Amino acid sequence: MNFFWKVFFSTILISAITFSVGSFLLIDFQFRSTLNREITAAYEENDILRFAMNKELETINDRLLYKYDTDSADKLEAVRNQLILQVAQSATINTSKGTIPFRLNDSAYHMVFDSINMDVDNSILKQLSDRQTGYEIVKSDSHYYIHTAGPVTIQVETLYLENFRDITFLFESRKDQYQTFYYLMFAMVAISGLVVFVVSRWLTGPLKKLSRATKQIANGKFDQRVSIQSRDEIGKLSKDFNKMAVKLEQMVEELREASRRQEDFVDSFAHELKTPLTSIIGYADMLRSKKMDPEQVILSANYIFEEGKRLESLSMKLMDMIILKNQQFSMKHIHARDFFASIQGAMLPLFEKENISFSVRAEDAILLMEPDLMKTVFLNLLDNSRKAMDRGGYIALLGKWDADHYIIIVADNGKGMEESELSKITEAFYMVDKSRARAQGGAGLGLAICSEILKLHGAAMEFQSVPGEGTTVTIQLKGAEKI
Repeated sequence: MNFFWKVFFSTILISAITFSVGSFLLIDFQFRSTLNREITAAYEENDILRFAMNKELETINDRLLYKYDTDSADKLEAVRNQLILQVAQSATINTSKGTIPFRLNDSAYHMVFDSINMDVDNSILKQLSDRQTGYEIVKSDSHYYIHTAGPVTIQVETLYLENFRDITFLFESRKDQYQTFYYLMFAMVAISGLVVFVVSRWLTGPLKKLSRATKQIANGKFDQRVSIQSRDEIGKLSKDFNKMAVKLEQMVEELREASRRQEDFVDSFAHELKTPLTSIIGYADMLRSKKMDPEQVILSANYIFEEGKRLESLSMKLMDMIILKNQQFSMKHIHARDFFASIQGAMLPLFEKENISFSVRAEDAILLMEPDLMKTVFLNLLDNSRKAMDRGGYIALLGKWDADHYIIIVADNGKGMEESELSKITEAFYMVDKSRARAQGGAGLGLAICSEILKLHGAAMEFQSVPGEGTTVTIQLKGAEKI
C-alpha cells in the first residue's frame, strides 16, 4: 500500500475511533447521569409512599385494638386486611408525572393491593431485609420502569410496598442520540476524508518528488535535485537527499575518472612493454639471422641490454607499488645531515656530468622514516628535476624547521608545468612530456611510487610550478625531533 493511502486510512481510522469513543462516552455519561436522578426520584417516591402508608396503617392497628375483641384473631385479621385494602385504595400520591402507581404485599410476599396492572414479578422482595430498600430496571410492554421496593413495618408485621417509575423516555432518548451519532459519524467520515485526502496529498507531494528523483538517479541521471522549501523533517530530508546526490555525482565522476586512469594505465603499460620488446626482438632476430661485423654485434647487444634493463626497472617499480600498498615497514631515527649527505653523494656525479649546479642545505634534526624508501623518493624527485632541463641549470635540496614540522624542499629552474598538470603527475604512467621522458628512460612511475611511500610515512607532498621558471616540491614530515 502506498504511503499516501496509509496516511489517509490511518488518519480516517484514528478520527473515526476517537469520535466514536468520545461520542459513546458522552452519551453513556448523560444516560447514566439521568438514570441516577430517576433512581433517586424513584427512591424518594417509595419513601413518601411508605411513610404515608405507615402512618395510615398504624392508625388502623390502634383502632382495631380498641374496637374489637383480641380473642377473635381470625375475625381481627380479616377486618385488618379489609382496612389495609381500603387504605391502599384511598392512598394517592401525585407528582409532576401524575399519580404514583404502587403495589402492596404482605409478609409472605402475597399481593394485597395493585394499582399498576403490570406483569412484573416481586422476586426483588425476597432479596430485601426488614429495613432495606432496593430497585431494579424492568421492561414491560416495550416500556422501561424503575421497580423500587421497601418494607413497611407495623408492630411485628412487615408489609412490602413497590412502586414503578416510567423511564422509557430515557432509553428512547439514548436511542435517538445513537441514531444521531450514526448520521454525524457518516458526515464526519465524509468531511474528514475529503480534508485528509487534500492534506495527505499535500504532505506526500514532496515524497513523490523525492521518489521521482531517486528513480532518475537509479537510471543514471545523477544531476537530479529536489526543490523543497519547507523547514520540517521532509525539507531536511530533501536537503540531505540533495547533498547525497551531489556526493553521489562526485563519486560517480571520480569512478569514471578512475576508470579512465585505469584504461590509461593499461594503455601506457602496454606501450611501455611493447617498445622495448619490439627492439629486443628485432635486434635479437638480426643477431640470429644475419652475419654482422663485431661492432654491429656489440651495438645490437647494447640495444638489447639497455631495453632489458628498462624492462627490469619497469617491473621492479610496478612491484614496489604493489608491495608498498600491502606491507608494513619499520621506521628508524635518522640524522637529517647524514640522510642529505647520502642523497648528495648519489646524485652529484650525474649532475656534474650534465653541468647542473646542485646545492644541499639542511638544518640538523632526527627524522623518523624508512631510509631506503625515503631515499627513493628524493632520488626520483631530483631525477625529475634533472629531466626538466635541456642541459645545465640549478637544483636545490633544502631541509628546515617550519613551526613543529620538518620540511624538505626540492626546487629547480627547469621547464615547469601548467596548473592542469599538477593534479595528474602522481598518477601511474603519467608523463608531462612523454617523448622526452621515454627518451631519457622514464616510465612515468616515479612520482606514483613517491606518493605511496609518503602515504606510508603520513607525510604530505605539495607541488608548485610556473612554466618556464621551474618547479618546487615541498614535503612535510611527521615525527621529527629537534637536536
